[in-house]
Order: sequence, then C-alpha cells, then structure tokens
Amino acid sequence: MFRNYLIIAFRNLKKNKTFSLVNIVGLAIGMSASLLILHYVSFERSYDRYHENADRIYRLRYERTDGSGASVRFASCCPPAAARIRGNYAEVEKIGRMLKSEASASYQDKVFKEERMFYAEPDILSILKIDFITGDPPNAISQPNQAIFSRSTAARYFGDEDPIGKIISIDKKNDYQIVGIFEDTPENTHLKIDILLPWENLAKMAGPEYTEAWGHTGSYTYLIAAPGTDPLAFEKKLSKLIETEIPELKDYNITIDLRMQPLTDIHLTSHFMQEFEANGNRDSVDTLFIIAIFIMIMAWVNFINLSTARSINRAKEVGLRKVVGASRRQLMVQFFYEIILTNILSAALAIGLISLALPFFTGLTGVPLDYSLWTQNWFWYTLAVMFGVGVLFSGFYPVMIMSSFEPTTVLKGQLGSSPKGIVLRKALVVFQFAVGLVLVIATFIVFEQLSFMRNQQLGFSMEQTLVVRAPRVRDNTYGAKFDSFKQTLLQRTDIEKISHVTEVPGRQIYWDNGGIHRAGQDAKEGKNYQIVGVDYEFAGLFELEFVAGRNFSPEFPSDEGSLILNETAVRFMGFENPDSAIGQKVDYWGEIFPIIGVLKDYHQQSLKEAFEPHLFRFMPYGRGPRGMMAMKVNVEGVQETISAVRTKYNEFFPGNSLDYFFLDDYYDQQYKSDELFGKVYGLFSMLAIVVIALGIYGLSAFSVAQRTKEIGIRKVLGASVSRILGMLTKEFALLVLIANVISWPVAYYAMKGWLDGFAFRTSMGPETFVLAGLSILLIAGLTVSYQVINAALANPVDAIKYE
Repeated sequence: MFRNYLIIAFRNLKKNKTFSLVNIVGLAIGMSASLLILHYVSFERSYDRYHENADRIYRLRYERTDGSGASVRFASCCPPAAARIRGNYAEVEKIGRMLKSEASASYQDKVFKEERMFYAEPDILSILKIDFITGDPPNAISQPNQAIFSRSTAARYFGDEDPIGKIISIDKKNDYQIVGIFEDTPENTHLKIDILLPWENLAKMAGPEYTEAWGHTGSYTYLIAAPGTDPLAFEKKLSKLIETEIPELKDYNITIDLRMQPLTDIHLTSHFMQEFEANGNRDSVDTLFIIAIFIMIMAWVNFINLSTARSINRAKEVGLRKVVGASRRQLMVQFFYEIILTNILSAALAIGLISLALPFFTGLTGVPLDYSLWTQNWFWYTLAVMFGVGVLFSGFYPVMIMSSFEPTTVLKGQLGSSPKGIVLRKALVVFQFAVGLVLVIATFIVFEQLSFMRNQQLGFSMEQTLVVRAPRVRDNTYGAKFDSFKQTLLQRTDIEKISHVTEVPGRQIYWDNGGIHRAGQDAKEGKNYQIVGVDYEFAGLFELEFVAGRNFSPEFPSDEGSLILNETAVRFMGFENPDSAIGQKVDYWGEIFPIIGVLKDYHQQSLKEAFEPHLFRFMPYGRGPRGMMAMKVNVEGVQETISAVRTKYNEFFPGNSLDYFFLDDYYDQQYKSDELFGKVYGLFSMLAIVVIALGIYGLSAFSVAQRTKEIGIRKVLGASVSRILGMLTKEFALLVLIANVISWPVAYYAMKGWLDGFAFRTSMGPETFVLAGLSILLIAGLTVSYQVINAALANPVDAIKYE
C-alpha cells in the first residue's frame, strides 16, 4: 500500500509540473531563507552563553547622575568596588576585576601594539571560561610579572617555539614571564582577550590614586551571583555601600549607582561608554527573527492557495475513487503522501540552496565559519519542525477540501469553486501582499536612513585625515620630541597640518567628569561634561566653526588655563546664548577656568546619538599615555606618506609600533551594524517578494487555465489582448489596493519606532509608501500578465476545445 501511495504521489507531481515546481521551489526558498536568517539570529543570541554559570554571571556597571537627572552610564565600574564587595555579601560567590590596556609589547626585535591586553585578578579565571592549553589556571596570574597568552598571540611572538618561560616587555618598562597559554576566545563573546597580566602589577604602577578612587572608571568587574539572588535587591544594598564610601556626593547632588548587567545580555543590549567593541542590536535581531517566521508562513500560504485552487481540477479523480470504493480516510492518506513528498523534496532543495548560499551569507553577516550551521542542533530541530508544521498546517485544509467532494456532484459536472474557498484564497493573497508591502516600505526607509546619515553634514572635516595613536613608551621629554616630530613632518609637501588630541571624532569621548558648574553657583548645580584635550591646531585641522569667541592661541599664555565649550555645553550651563558665555568662568572641581570660545556642535558620534556637552581644554601633548595625532595629508601617494611617518615615528619614539587609521574609515565603523542590518533586511525582503511572486504566478496560471475557454470565446467575439489583460489583472490590482490600506499604518508605526532610535533621522514621506505600493503592484502585474498574454495570444479554436 505504501508503495502504491508513493507511486501515485510521484505521478501526480509529474502530471502537474508547473504547480508542483512552484510549490517545491516556493517552500524551498522559504525554508532556506528562514534557516539562514535564524543562523544569524542564533549566532547573535549565542554570545557569552558558553561560559559555565552564564546565567549567574553579571558585569557590574557604574552610573553617575547629576542634579538635573542626566546620567552617564559606563560599561565598566569603579576600581574599589570589587574589593569592598568580595567576602562581604552572601549574594556574591566570586568577583574579579580587569582593566584593559593598549600597550606596546615586545620580544627581542618584535614589537606589537596590543589592544586586547588586560590586567586581571586571579578570580577572573574561575568566573569566565578560559580554556588553558598549558599552565596552571588557579595560579596563572596570582604572582606579579606573570603573563598568559592566547594561542594565536603566542604564535605571533614565538612562532613554533615553546613560549613557556619566555620574557616579554610591556612599554619597555616592565618584563613579564609567560606561564600559560589558553585557547583563543571565540567570536561570540563581548570580551576578546589576547594577553592577561596580574592585577597586582597594575596596582603597583597606578597606586591607590586609581585602585581606591570611586570617581574613576575602567575597572571591568564580573561576578558570579549566588543562586536565587535578586539583582535589583542587591543593587539597593550596593547603593548603601556607595553612601558609606562617598558621603560627600550629597554636597554635589550627584548619585552613583552600581548596576548588575547579565553577561548574556551584553552583546545585544549594552551600548554604554567604554564598551570593548560595538555591540549588536536586539531590536534588529528580533526583527530579522520575525521576518524569518513570516517568510515561512508566506511559503505555506502559497502552498495552501495553490493546493485548494487545484482541488477543483482533481474533483473528478476524487469522485471516481469514491465510486470504486475508496474511503475518505484512504483519500486523505493519499493526499498527505503527496504533501509529505512535496515537503521532502522542498527540504532537500532547501539544504542544497543553503549550501550554495552559505559562503556568501557568512561573508555578508560576519558569522564565523567555525560556527558551523550543520553542527547546530537547533538547525536540524527547526528543519524537522518546518517539515512537520508544513505538512500539517499547509496540508490539513487542502486535504480536507479534496477528500470531502461528493461523487454524485463532481461526476455530473456541477462542482464549482466554493465562495468560502475563494474568499479564503483572496484573504491569504491579501495577507501576502500586506506582509510584502510592510517589508518593502521598511526596506526603503532603512536605506533612506542610512543614506541620510551618510550624506548629513557632520560639522567637521574628516577627509584626508590620517590618525596615528600616540606612543605608549615615552618619558618626560615626550613634549619636545613630539614638537620635533611634528616640525619634521610638516616640512613635507604631502602633510599640511598636525594636531595632538585626546580623542578624534568617531566614538563617545572616554574622558568624562561630573560636578562641573558655573563659578559662583552652588556645587549641587554641577552636571556631567565630556572633556577633550586639544592643541592650537585642533579646530583648524578639523575645520570646526566658532560661533563665539576664539581658538586657543600662543599669543595668549593664559589660554593654557582656559576652556572652549560647544553649543550644547553652553545650554547645559544655563547661558542664554554663546556670546553671553564668553568671559564667564567655570568651576572645574575647584579649579576656575575662563571661557574663551564656543564651537558649533559637531557630530562626535554617529547620527544615532544626540549632541553631548563638550569642554575643550588646552593639553597639547594629550593626557597621560592616551592621545592621537591627527594629520591632514595628500591622498595622492598616501602609501609613501605613511612610510615617511613610520620612519620618523620609529626614529623619535623607539620601542613603539606605528598604529594608524584613516578617520573616515574609523568614523564609518559606527554604521557597520546598521548597514549590515540594512543589507540582510533588504536581501531577505527581496526573497520574501520572490516567494510572493511564485505564489501569484501559480494562482494566475490556475486562474487562466480555469478561464481558457472564456478567453477563447472573448477573442472570437473581438476582444483585444489588452482588454483581456485588464479584465484578468484587475482582481489582483484590487487585492493589492486592499493590502495597501492594511499595511501602510502597520509599516508607519513599526518604522516610526525604529527611527526613534536615531537622534537625527529622515522623515517618512507619503512618496515612500506610494512607491512601495506601486512596486508590489508592478510585480503582481508582470507576474499575472505573463500568464494572461500567453493565453490571449493562443489560437482561440484550441482554447474553445479546451477541456
């Protein structure tokens, strides 16, 4: 019996090639597109879940709120917090802290700029999952001047040599012995580590001025909470700790809070100051997940529509089978065999399509190849669920319809399309069009916003700007060396200007202080401001515009103790306008600074972020080892320019490796996640439209086949091809119109919510919605027209003989 059912199923698929092909291809595209999206979603949601006790690991964050309610939120914590919490709270099993250090590391004649190097307490090794290849994990960084390397970092320095026992130098100041090697941290973690050094060394170098300073940040603190711990209740306990440790905060009307952030939430929800890297976006990932579901639903809707439409053609078959003794149960089994076979072929084709698309998809999304789709359990479970739900969900209704035909009715030729069936098919088509319209509208708006951000005036010049990170290895002659380095390079015709700054545009400013207020005001009026250390050339090199006052100038020696504000800072301090701020004084934690100039607001960060209040201090050589050298260069022969800069850099700052980037590339990194979302969203929206088009193609083919004789008669009576085309396409045009009415409000509110995440955003004009509607109408029209024109151009004699 099984063999007979299978043979008949194959025969029916072969007999109706067009419908079978549309069903199989539509389901395969739906499955493959959905599974690829879910592959990306799965990777984004997998961050940091590989750690043992991941559900109980938290990152302790620092927040500072001023009297106005404005808050500055950090990804890191204040250094003393971990030491005060350790052993004093039952809610915490273990706690450890880390500090990221960007330094020059050297071994013999090899020098590398390390950006993933951390000073860490030993407890970090038992809180986070770090897989050791060699070494003793409990004691690896328990003693000063020890170091542990990742596998790839060890290979960079030592090649095939055994690294254990080797000595490296950090900033030519301190030597460390390699005592362990660990596996490279995976891509799906927010915390990527190359080198770990003992916290004890940091404590000796920085002293209590840092390790005991509650006002400092940069100490990334991780803890394992005891089972059953309520994070919010524990945060309230920590608030009391802050009140005890820093009672003077009340005098400045400043509140400090320590926040518990779940480790597994960091990648998709954390966008604070001092993040290790640009994190993902939960809303974008959730949106793609929803798209994956809708693409699959639309593929199933296609199947239901085509199967129920075809049911009329198979009515006589059902009638004859019932006459010769087939029961309804046997007919249902037969039809389910056909549906199962269709889904099996679709699943097989989907796996083939995924295999072909996977290299392109991983390159587009950045999902690493070692996060293999084929080894993920969820993939096979989801494929099985798609198959099972597809068979039941998309097969149940068509099977019930076809198996319910009465033989006396169908054999007399009295069976017509059920009005309820027609209404259902039209409703499903409207649903498909509405979903397609929402996706198209959203795609247009996403790309409009990306274009808006790309083309918006930023308020500063970043073209032809080469940025070199200031050297870490330096002594008290650094200022004189930099001046000589600068003058030497300015003698070249391909370098126009050089400026030394603490931060260039392209990310949130690291240096932040609260409690700053106008001189003479109560200290409780103080607010949070971001600080930038600059020199004389800063404003000119970046072509910043002064709206009041002037720039720092060597003609005024007192400028070294003065400030320049931006327009937002002027408003924060309560001045009526920029001109009224000139000559006024600012109380900067007891130091008094006069204001000499006001800069027009410029976009320090991407257009997602609002303007922040900036204070510019005269600091021509940076702040400690932090800083950047910005250079305006001629883009012609840029490699020769970089080579010359490297030569002079090595000459003036030996022991440092040249680390440089171009500002436009650096700035554009902020848009990377949004552009990726736009590309992925656009690609799969297009695939969703393809699925819709396949369904329309199949339905229009069926509709034309049903009306072949009518078309022939109309042609004999003189109807033109265009008239026949209009008659048969107006039904689909009406469905598109109804879908527009449904989809426009949905798309508007959905995209308004998305755009609200941008401080500076494009507007949603009616032309976007009209264009999307016309696009769907055009796709539907072309798909239907192909079938109609073929039928209308056929010989009417053959059409009249049809059936």
